[in-house]
Amino acid sequence: MKWEGGVGRKKLQDKFLISPQQATKDLTAYADTCPNNMVYDPRRKTYIPTERFESCFAEGTAAEYLHHLDMISRRHVSVDETWINEIPTFEAVNIPSREIRTDTLETILTAIRNKAGVRGRYVSMASDNTEFRTLFPHALGCDGHRWHVRAFDFENARYSDFVLSRLMEVELTKVLDRELPEDTSWNTHITVILRPDPSLPAAKAQQLQLEYNMEGGQLHLSVRQAMLFYYLRNFGFDPRKVKDEVMRNESSYLLTIENIEEIEKCIGRRG
Repeated sequence: MKWEGGVGRKKLQDKFLISPQQATKDLTAYADTCPNNMVYDPRRKTYIPTERFESCFAEGTAAEYLHHLDMISRRHVSVDETWINEIPTFEAVNIPSREIRTDTLETILTAIRNKAGVRGRYVSMASDNTEFRTLFPHALGCDGHRWHVRAFDFENARYSDFVLSRLMEVELTKVLDRELPEDTSWNTHITVILRPDPSLPAAKAQQLQLEYNMEGGQLHLSVRQAMLFYYLRNFGFDPRKVKDEVMRNESSYLLTIENIEEIEKCIGRRG
């Protein structure tokens, strides 16, 4: 109702494939539950939201509405599976999803659940290595575009991220007979402090503060150290670009990092 300007019996019938009698009952029940939300407009023969309208069964936020459009664009849900009745014309940039084998994910989830290891061939883009590796996974992560598994790399004796679409021929191995070292990087949370680029005019800086809901001109993000690299990239930074041994503090979103020295120490680059 809030987003479409009104709701009537016919709209409910068509949307939910219910009888006229059931639609009438549903409207009556809603009016009883949220008495200040709608009034009947005899000219339009429909119920319209009042000025005192407050969402009762949904958040009623712009983010929620746009999330539904995003889910539709990605074909995760159909239009009939959302509460939106009149879909506006829209277009969304969708990056083709990376193919992840169902049996690979099932094996990884089983290993995490049972604290077991897996043996599989990993195609690395950072090297020519395509050898089999023994991994002990404990978590999944997403960088905004692709899913990876966080696992202890037995051959290299360290925790790393492995892109799920690059894992092949994965099989369960035996449970390790000793405790693995703690994944300190995964368990450590650090705070990234973002603020508008100081070179921006005051009006533009204020606009960014509003967009990111900053307090005191800053946005504080608590992130896992292991996910820091991905967070920085998603906020328009390039952790690979270094100036004077510190990541260049420039974002394509016109942001800067207040605690850049601390963040640089936490990125964890490998030589």
